[in-house]
Amino acid sequence: MPKDEFDPEDPMELVGVEVPTDPDEAMDDIVQEYLMMGYKPEQIFFLFRSPYYGATHRIYQLKGHEYVKQRVKQLAAQWNDGWLPNTLTPSQNGGTSHA
Repeated sequence: MPKDEFDPEDPMELVGVEVPTDPDEAMDDIVQEYLMMGYKPEQIFFLFRSPYYGATHRIYQLKGHEYVKQRVKQLAAQWNDGWLPNTLTPSQNGGTSHA
C-alpha cells in the first residue's frame, strides 16, 4: 500500500495510552525536563494551564492552580540553586568542599 493512503487496520499506527502513575511524580519529572531544556517557570506553568497539553493539564485539574504554580516555582528554585545538593565529602571531591 502506498504511504499516502490511510489504512484503518495499520498495525504500525501510533496509539496513545494513559499509563497510571503518581501525579506528583509525573509533575516533577515533566517540570524538571522542561527546566533542563531552558524553559522559564512561567512557560512551564502555561503547559499545565492549557487544555491543549493533555498530560500536564490533567495534573493541573487534579492538583489545582495554586499547587501547580507553587510546585513549579519550588522546582525552578531548586534548579537555579544547582539542582542537587553537594553531598560529597571533601575526600570524594578531591579534598575541597563546595558546600
